[in-house]
Amino acid sequence: MRGIQRCGYHVCVLGVIGSGKTTFARALQKAIISKYGRCEGLWEPVEGNPLLPLYYKDPHRYALSMQIYMLNRRLEQQRVAQDLALMGVSSVQDSSLFGDSCFVEMLHKDGILTNEEVDVYSQLFANMSRDVMYPSLVVYLNCDPEIAKSRIMKRGRECEKDIPVEYLAKLKAELDVLVAEFGNYTHVHTIDANADLTPEQIEEEARGELMTLTLLRGYPKLNRMGV
Repeated sequence: MRGIQRCGYHVCVLGVIGSGKTTFARALQKAIISKYGRCEGLWEPVEGNPLLPLYYKDPHRYALSMQIYMLNRRLEQQRVAQDLALMGVSSVQDSSLFGDSCFVEMLHKDGILTNEEVDVYSQLFANMSRDVMYPSLVVYLNCDPEIAKSRIMKRGRECEKDIPVEYLAKLKAELDVLVAEFGNYTHVHTIDANADLTPEQIEEEARGELMTLTLLRGYPKLNRMGV
C-alpha cells in the first residue's frame, strides 16, 4: 500500500562534477515512486547547453553568460518543483539553484569574474529568487576531487575531459561551505560518495534517504534571503 503524501518533497542532490549526482537522484526518484506513486526528475541542463563547451574553452569570455544561463534554467526547475509540491507531488533534482553560487564564488576568487560581474549576477539572483523555497532535503555526495576526476574521464564527455583536479578541489571547498550553511535552513544528509557502488547499493542508499523523507513535512519556510 502506497503512502499518503499531503505536500510534495523537493530533494536536491549536490556534489562536485563526477560525484554521481544524477545516478543517485534517479535511484531516489525510483524509491519515491515506489512509495508514493509519482516523483518527477529535474535533471542538470547539460545536454543542449550551447554555452558549456564555449565556457570550458574560454572561461574569461563566457563565465558570466554561462552563469546567467544556468541561473535561468535552474530557476525554471525550481518553479516546477514548487508547483509540484503544492499539488502533493515530489521531485528530485540533481543540482540546485543555490548551488550555482559555488561556481560564481570560485570564478570570482580565480579572477575570471570581475567584481562588477559578480554584482550583476548577485542582483539578478536576488530579484529572480524572491519567494523561492529551500528544498525539503539536501543530499550531499561528498567525493574526493581525484575520484571525481577519474569518473569524469570514464564517462567521456568531450567538454569535460580537460577539467583539472584543482578545479574540482576548489568547487568542493565552496560546496562544503554551502552545505554547512544549508543546515541552518533545511535538512541536510551527507553521503560518502568515494566508493564505486553497484546499482543495487545505490538504490539501498536511496531507500535510506526515503526513510528520512518520511519524517519531514514537505517544504520548509519560504526563502527571502538566498544563501
